[in-house]
Amino acid sequence: MEAAVADALAPFERDYTRGGDLDIWDSWRITGGTVHGSGYNVLPGHERDARLLHEFPNRWLTGHVPVPNDFGWCAGGPRELLDFSASHEDARELADAAWRRWHRLAAELPPPRPLEIYIARHRAESRTYSSQQAHADFDAQPLVRAYNDYLRMLPTERFQPWFLYFTDPITGVGTVPREEFVARRAASAPRRRNVLTLEGWWYEDGDSGTHGACHSPADCPHEPPLAAGYDHVHSYLAALPGDTLLVNVRCHV
Repeated sequence: MEAAVADALAPFERDYTRGGDLDIWDSWRITGGTVHGSGYNVLPGHERDARLLHEFPNRWLTGHVPVPNDFGWCAGGPRELLDFSASHEDARELADAAWRRWHRLAAELPPPRPLEIYIARHRAESRTYSSQQAHADFDAQPLVRAYNDYLRMLPTERFQPWFLYFTDPITGVGTVPREEFVARRAASAPRRRNVLTLEGWWYEDGDSGTHGACHSPADCPHEPPLAAGYDHVHSYLAALPGDTLLVNVRCHV
């Protein structure tokens, strides 16, 4: 497996011979088997499938033992075992529910003190009142605690880990109009992946692709198979044949 990944990534290894557009990585490892490890969500019922890939702690160690996957997550596997069903509509429904819950709780519980009050105390008493304690005291307020408890119950695992996370929900949720809140949260929800396609095109940061078979983007006569944008990357992965093996790789760039 690692040899196949190395061959696929080789055109983008940093060797300073073809310019910065193709000098992308100097080391990499297979990773992503934890809930918030940027890997893949497994389709329900396939969590124990032996074809699922596991994270390797270090690519350069010999004889290393793969890290066990969190249930429902993996570092890769056949596309037909992986869940690409998270949608913009799902994100909007979750965001709308989160906004409504905050305002429902706010009508029932005492208003919390703003986070800035606790931070100001920390700055004035930094030797005895830590930043960690300031945030803990803010989070312990009944409304903030009840809201965070609610968020932890929502099925947000298929989305970005910060999708509905707020350091200060008083300003992040309480002062934002509902439609604006839902639109912003839904736009930030989908997992954003860079991808190396089967045809050897590297797509990074939602930009246009770079073809590893060509000496440089300026000299490349080929038309990129995907349009720029993370939505196109997601659609590309979801539409691959079921037996296509997807591998989540973390590169040091």
